[in-house]
Amino acid sequence: MRRPSLRVGLLGLGVVAGAVAVLAVGQAEAEPAPVGTVTYLKGEASRAAKGANFAPLHEKAKVAQGDRLKTGPASRLEATLADGSKLRLGAGSELSLENLVVGKKREAKKRVTAKLLVGRVWASVTKLFGTDSNFEVKTENAVAGVRGTRFSATRSADGETSVRVYSGQVLVSNKPIYAVEGHTKGKRVEVAGPQEISKKQWEELVAGAMQVVRIAADGAMTAPEGFALADPAADDWEQWNSERDKLAGLSE
Repeated sequence: MRRPSLRVGLLGLGVVAGAVAVLAVGQAEAEPAPVGTVTYLKGEASRAAKGANFAPLHEKAKVAQGDRLKTGPASRLEATLADGSKLRLGAGSELSLENLVVGKKREAKKRVTAKLLVGRVWASVTKLFGTDSNFEVKTENAVAGVRGTRFSATRSADGETSVRVYSGQVLVSNKPIYAVEGHTKGKRVEVAGPQEISKKQWEELVAGAMQVVRIAADGAMTAPEGFALADPAADDWEQWNSERDKLAGLSE
């Protein structure tokens, strides 16, 4: 019986190695391109790329679409996007960068959706250009959409969301009752009670400068009302963000 030649065996190994190399290159190319940088970090923070585990984060690290950012106790983090917009996390917070399409020029189109899982986030957004640009921060029960402004969102342990506007205007809406866990366009889930919802149950409110809107865990919203800045001696979150905005030329 004729034995397979060594040359054929080596050729087969080469084909396999080549296929593995092509697969590795394809996986690398599939990773989202960085569109932001960590420009401030106090304390400890970590980052989890899409499908990966959390790993320690440091200043000047890059962030991209699909990343989840998490801060430790007594920690703060600032990420600067390519257009100059800022996202800052307070202590014990977690933010998912679900959609992050941002050009390097401030006039470029951008589509940003960040989901606050817990804690608080401050957003200082450069002006949006074009009707298809958007910048949203959402939680499980609220969405805050802006068109160039400075605001913060907080999600408490009991599920309440509060949105505070410091300049400009923010459109705040609650989560529709039918948008329950597991519900998608292609997969319907059974819910108790009637399927139809009224405008009273799904609200959209516009909050102006120095106004706050609160959304309870069940989606009930309060009307926009004025608020006073916190005493820096008790909580310097607002003061610190304002100082960072001034340094970046984003304050009004």
